[in-house]
Amino acid sequence: MAFPDSFVDEVRRTANIVSFISEVVPLKKTGASWKGLCPFHNEKSPSFNVRSEPPVFHCFGCGEGGDIFKFVMLRERVNFPEAIETIARRFGIVVPETRGYERGEDRKEREEILALLDAAAQHFTHNFWTAPGTKSREYLQGRGFKKETLEKIRTGAAPDSWSDLLDAMRKKFAPHLLLSAGLILERQGKEGHYDRFRNRVIFPILNESGKVVAFGARCLDGSEPKYLNSPETTVYQKSRTLYGLNWARDPIRESGRALMMEGYLDVARAIESGVGEAVATCGTALTAAHGRLLHRFSDRVILNFDQDDAGKKATLKSLEILTEEGMDVRIVSLPEGHDPDTYLREAGGDAYRERLKVAPVYVEWLIERAAAENDTKTPQGKAAYLNAVLPTLSKIASAVERAAWLPRVVAAGRLDGAAAEQELRRAVSLRGGAPPPAPALVAPPRAGRRLLPAEKWLLTLMLQEAEGVDEALAELQEDDFLELRSAGVLRAAKALILKGIRVGAATLAEIVTDEDDRRMMREVAVDSVPVEQAQPKNCVIELRRRALDQRLKTIQKDLDQKQAAGEEDRALFQEKVKLAKELRSL
Repeated sequence: MAFPDSFVDEVRRTANIVSFISEVVPLKKTGASWKGLCPFHNEKSPSFNVRSEPPVFHCFGCGEGGDIFKFVMLRERVNFPEAIETIARRFGIVVPETRGYERGEDRKEREEILALLDAAAQHFTHNFWTAPGTKSREYLQGRGFKKETLEKIRTGAAPDSWSDLLDAMRKKFAPHLLLSAGLILERQGKEGHYDRFRNRVIFPILNESGKVVAFGARCLDGSEPKYLNSPETTVYQKSRTLYGLNWARDPIRESGRALMMEGYLDVARAIESGVGEAVATCGTALTAAHGRLLHRFSDRVILNFDQDDAGKKATLKSLEILTEEGMDVRIVSLPEGHDPDTYLREAGGDAYRERLKVAPVYVEWLIERAAAENDTKTPQGKAAYLNAVLPTLSKIASAVERAAWLPRVVAAGRLDGAAAEQELRRAVSLRGGAPPPAPALVAPPRAGRRLLPAEKWLLTLMLQEAEGVDEALAELQEDDFLELRSAGVLRAAKALILKGIRVGAATLAEIVTDEDDRRMMREVAVDSVPVEQAQPKNCVIELRRRALDQRLKTIQKDLDQKQAAGEEDRALFQEKVKLAKELRSL
């Protein structure tokens, strides 16, 4: 369910776009705008502009821009309601409890469970650094983890006790809440409860906001399962949670990539080695929801799973999900016998980062793997090799990209090129036919034209709702709009005035739908234009004078051609006299 309009308006009025954006983008005041490096593309010189009035941002490099809601949607890759809620919480605005499925009592229970989980995490951490956590501490320090790393990931310990956590928490939290949070279990055949986690190292699982939502626990005595995780609760869904994302958010954005690993200790070792963009799933396979979550922070993801059969299967499944999400997927391979934890400990972060730099695109990895696992010297091996590659290759939407990979597939498998191409066409057709060709690239109208000074001043005055701007705009005629980049906006503004509606940033934002026009208005809004001495009437006069002058030149050219041919056009001559008189009166 959407938020009420009154709430959205309140957020829009309260939120300070400059303050909000400056928390993630260093801004420097330049004239009436603030400038910085664009967070949406790589650049060395700042072309990203933010303005408080009207409250908009615009990048002159990549063209992205809009209001504060659009900024959050682009940066966090969330929808409009989620962006509203993010901004509201940042500025201390109470979010209505009627949104979506969450009723007031549901929200209260969530908050109570989150408070309980945080208290449990503190208890486990206290155990870890004291006598109850001796075995857990010796295990991880024996694997070479530094104290600083273990403190950062809030490592904990559950001693070999049936009620250690239950006894510590029951003084403040009711048993039913501990059950709901997945921390305790009911005894079978008799009353009472006991701890879910016993004799294990505890890894708190935090959501992307840094709140504890669950726990992962590794056994210390060889018992099964080796890893035991919290069950799903109202605050924890495995398919939507990535371990380490709360620490990796900024490193992912800075590096331009996310690094997907298998386990908690892999991520911990990556953090310790200075590879901060690492995340892992929480005891489950990668899901489409994980893919969407990752895509909020980066378009590129590098997979580094274990190299056993299970790891290879997980890699194949993950790349299928991530490519469906439209992400750039790479695969990093480590020397035989290594996983991320052992390789980082032995070779170090610098050597690992070098491997990340040369990690091949997923198709290349798939080709190499299929060629290594099949005897491409035999007909049967060639067929098996091609069958291993085709399903992935046929899913590539771009026919150009598919064609570019085909020679590599042919060479690695020692295939006949024509036969391989025929099989690829067949695989694509079985998926529903080749994708439709991309639309022709047509230059948007007016996009390449520069704004005339009078245009730019007039648009700025419109956004500032300057005195006299409505009256001046009403004087513009249809011929005055010809060849102006701002023609669409000026027509829309005049239409508003004729309806008795005052022109301003808010009204224009609602009626201007053309994307080129929107971009132009953002450029004007964030660009510092010296309009203190400019008057709306003078801007309109300048535009009218320009249009009349151009029309007169065209008429004169036509008259000269007719005169050379011995003809006379009295109507055209009279129009010339009329327009000349009108021009002199301006």
